[in-house]
Amino acid sequence: MYAFIHIPKTAGTTMRALLRRSFGAWHLDIRPPMHKRTSKAWISAEDLRKAQRVYPILDGICGHRVTPFNGLEKRHPELRYFTFLRDPLRRFVSDFLGSHRKQLEQCSRVDLERFCADPEQRNVQTRWLCGSEDPGEAIRIMEEKVGFVGLTEQFDESLVLFSAWLGNDRLQDRYLRKNTGRGKITWPILEDPDLRARVEEANTADIEVYRYATEVIFPTQAEAYGPGLERDVEAMRRRNADFIESREPVWGQTKRNCIYKPLLHLRMI
Repeated sequence: MYAFIHIPKTAGTTMRALLRRSFGAWHLDIRPPMHKRTSKAWISAEDLRKAQRVYPILDGICGHRVTPFNGLEKRHPELRYFTFLRDPLRRFVSDFLGSHRKQLEQCSRVDLERFCADPEQRNVQTRWLCGSEDPGEAIRIMEEKVGFVGLTEQFDESLVLFSAWLGNDRLQDRYLRKNTGRGKITWPILEDPDLRARVEEANTADIEVYRYATEVIFPTQAEAYGPGLERDVEAMRRRNADFIESREPVWGQTKRNCIYKPLLHLRMI
C-alpha cells in the first residue's frame, strides 16, 4: 500500500487527482479526526485503523498530514512512502502568495517578514519528512523509509520513475496540472536581495534536504531505471499532449464526500 506524503505546494494536488482517478474508491485522502484538527496533528496508525472502517481495502493513502515518522507502518508493515519535493525558495513563495491571494495587492514587506518568522512556515519539507527542522534526520528518513522521491521541477520524469516504482498497472499517468496559480497576481520576491535572504534563512534545512534529493536520490532513481528513461518520458508526453481529464470514478468521489467526510464531522471515526 502506498502512502503519499503530500507536502504543500509541491504539485501534490496534481498527483492526488491522478491517484484518485487511477484507484477510485481504493484510494483514501486521509484526514485527522475532528478533535485533532486544531492541533494540526500528524496522521497516526490509530487514525488509519479507524478510517479503514470505511475503507477496509486500500491501494493507498495521501494527505497533508501523512508522514513517514509517525508509525503508520504499525498498522500496515508493507506501507510504501513516497513524496515530491520542490525548490524550497519557490515553494515558500508559492505558499506565501497562496495564503494571501485574496489580499495580495495590500501585502507589504512586513507581511512577508511575519510569514518568514512563523514556525509553521519554516522548513516545511524537512518537517514533513522528520517532524523537526533537522536536515540530517530528514535525509536519513528519505534514504531509509521513503521509497520514492519525485521533483516538482522534473514532474514528467518523476511520474515515469514513480510508475515503475509503484508497479501497479492501474496507475494512469496522463494528467492536467492542478492549482498552478496561473492568472493570479504575483510579487517578484526572489528578485529583491533582502527579501530573498529572508526566504533563504527560513528554509536553510529545506535547501540542504532538496540539494541532497536532487544531487543524490533522484539521479540514483534515474540510474536504476535504466537507459530508456528519456524515451519513456517523451512517449508519456505524447500520450499526455491531447489529454482531456476524465472524471474520478463516481464511487470513489461518493465514498469520500458522502460517507467518509460526514463520519469525520460526526466524530464517528
